[in-house]
Amino acid sequence: MGDTVRILLVDDDPSLAELAATVLEREDDRFSVETVAGAGEGLAFLADHEVDCVVSDYDMPGRDGIAFLEAVRADYPDLPFLLFTGKGSEAVASEAISAGVTDYLRKESTTSQYAVLANRIGNAVEQYRARRAIEDAERKLSRIAENTNDVLFLFDGDWSELLFVNSAYEAIWGRPIDTLREDSRSFLDAVHPDDRERVRRSMERLSNGAEDEMEYRVIRPDGERRWVRAETKPVFDGETVSRIVGFVRDITDRKRRERELERTSDLLEKTERIADVGGWELDTDTRDVFWTDHLFELLGYDEVPSLEEALSVYHEDDRPAVERAVEAALDYGDSFDMEVRARRPDGEIRWLRVQGVPTVEDGTVVTLRGAVQDITDRKERERDLEQARAEYEELINGMNDTAWVIGPDHTFLTVNDAAVETLGYSKAELRSMRPHDIDAGLDDEEITALIEGMPEDEVQVFETVHETKSGETFPVEISSSIISYRGETAVLCIGRDISSRKEREEQLAEFASVASHDLRNPLTIAQGRLELAREDCDSDHLDEVERAHRRMSALITDLLSLANDGERIGETEPVDLDAFARCCWDHVVTAEATLVVDLDRTIRADRSRLRQLFENLMRNAIEHGGADVTVAVGGFEDGFFVEDDGDGITETQRERALESGYSTVEDGTGFGLSIVEQVADAHGWDVRVTEGADGGARFEITGLERAD
Repeated sequence: MGDTVRILLVDDDPSLAELAATVLEREDDRFSVETVAGAGEGLAFLADHEVDCVVSDYDMPGRDGIAFLEAVRADYPDLPFLLFTGKGSEAVASEAISAGVTDYLRKESTTSQYAVLANRIGNAVEQYRARRAIEDAERKLSRIAENTNDVLFLFDGDWSELLFVNSAYEAIWGRPIDTLREDSRSFLDAVHPDDRERVRRSMERLSNGAEDEMEYRVIRPDGERRWVRAETKPVFDGETVSRIVGFVRDITDRKRRERELERTSDLLEKTERIADVGGWELDTDTRDVFWTDHLFELLGYDEVPSLEEALSVYHEDDRPAVERAVEAALDYGDSFDMEVRARRPDGEIRWLRVQGVPTVEDGTVVTLRGAVQDITDRKERERDLEQARAEYEELINGMNDTAWVIGPDHTFLTVNDAAVETLGYSKAELRSMRPHDIDAGLDDEEITALIEGMPEDEVQVFETVHETKSGETFPVEISSSIISYRGETAVLCIGRDISSRKEREEQLAEFASVASHDLRNPLTIAQGRLELAREDCDSDHLDEVERAHRRMSALITDLLSLANDGERIGETEPVDLDAFARCCWDHVVTAEATLVVDLDRTIRADRSRLRQLFENLMRNAIEHGGADVTVAVGGFEDGFFVEDDGDGITETQRERALESGYSTVEDGTGFGLSIVEQVADAHGWDVRVTEGADGGARFEITGLERAD
């Protein structure tokens, strides 16, 4: 790797970028480093300059290193890309590997790290250039193979595997290519015994890195001898011979072979240009038909048919059209391209695309060449898609909720009858509109973000307001998901009118507010009277009254939480569960209870609602486990748990534990665990009640969105 290595270094810190560039160029005098400050500048630089390697930071403003990597891979799939970052984690490394990063290196505080980075760059560029050299050789070989009469071949470095050989091998050697693929050295069996040892020594020299040319004799299975000339070269991957490439030319009957190979090459060339499938040729003088091997396999025949036999393979309903097309091509030089059915000898019906192109010389059609492509699978897919589309249309039209499908340009591809009836537009009108045109609750940017940010494997649910053609508005809950519609990716949306639910929620909130006011005022008076009563007398009955007051206060608080918060959450944020659990414990009357926390995890949650969940679980443990209970908070793969060492919950109690109003203690409200389930549902989590390690109650919360 003696040439200059052009490196693009992307880092938003100019001082670090300049330091890295300086040290790298000192580490290797072949390195020429250009620096830019961000992903956008990097992409612009790549568009105007050729580089050998990209080195990028991860944590950059705007587009981060992974996003930059994905953008680079879109246009430069093989270009070496090293992620050199100070903010590393297993998650970042995994994401980088998935995006196709070449290498991943953590930034250190010393300049010695640049020696490692320089070595990684050198290795990556060396491998990149080696691959390009191999690919270039293979491309050149393929181009040559299309226009030569010689045997072109490509073996691995020790001749143990045949990577490529063209059909001229069978013509010269008289042996099948399949045999050569099974035993890559079997071509030696046909070499004359007096020449075989020389050929073996030549193969050894090539594997050791030397070029070679030689002539030797080949004995065909029918005993005919042919002289051939071989010119062969090794291809290197670094200092190792990775490929052996070359050609063999028949020098025995060159003119005869040139005529045969010209016809074969010309037929294959035109077949490839037309359809890249099975080819056929009709000689207009003799009316003889020639088929390629693949066409025999496709149609299921073993022998070359006559023109009449060839036409008879087509379905009786399609045969007249094929016959007319062939006659027009022969008489007038008209080309044809048609989709028809053919019947194989075993009775199977296949759909075919049949093409024909006449060759005209001096106004006369001399040959008719064409291609046949099996399109049965495509026809079946088209039929299945049409059937699925019809069933899909029938399904969504049977819904009471409004439904529509949004295409890539954000317009409605289809809408159901309920949408027409509810919104007041015709189907034709709606198909020319977008969700933006009927949504009165979200602005255009928010709607676009929802459509373009659709998760692939999840249902996206949100609330908004729709406006009818007459201007009336009503609240809706939209459930949307990604589907395949007519072979394209689209978004299916189901809209449910939630006017009645909104009215109930408002009525419930109003009731809760009034009830809270009407209940708290008498309770406050009762609590004040109780304090005065304690001054007048000392009675155990007063303790019972105070306990009843506390229970009433807790009931009011829980009822308000259930009524006002419901299954809603506010904005989520990263929450350190270890510190958060300890903080919640400090807000609970814990008596002599003990808290044990082992939960090194950060999740995304509504902090206020999460506090309700933890405090209710902790109070539940103290209420049921006793004043000296030990409460443990810990984590597992996709969630966390809160458990105690109390008496536990029976199987029957577990089934009802989360029900509103259910309690197994005399002064419990029965709403605490219901609030826990409500908070979990609002976040999309699951709650499971089971037995703890010490026989107490254990509550497992799963389905969390981790933020660490």
